[in-house]
Amino acid sequence: MEEEYWANSPFSIARYYGEIKIGGVEYIIVNKEGKDLFECSAEAEKAGREKAIEPGEPCDLIDKRYQPIYRKVGRDKFIEWVKEGLELKQMKERVNIKYARTKLVKG
Repeated sequence: MEEEYWANSPFSIARYYGEIKIGGVEYIIVNKEGKDLFECSAEAEKAGREKAIEPGEPCDLIDKRYQPIYRKVGRDKFIEWVKEGLELKQMKERVNIKYARTKLVKG
């Protein structure tokens, strides 16, 4: 869920904790690379930055189970798949097919 949708909703409490659990589903805030807020905070601290995710940078709230897919395909493709209505299993299949084809072509 893009920030513009979750920032002014009951999900907005996630911005204080980096995550929220609703109905047994754990949602996490990720940056455009799919790194969760805790990873971003550690990087910011090492770099001497105040903010884990700088203002203006995209940050999305996603079901934690989808994080590996978000990281592999990138933000734009992930959002495209969500808008298509793909479920977790379908996304996993697409990622595996995509990477299997890449290996075959390179092989």
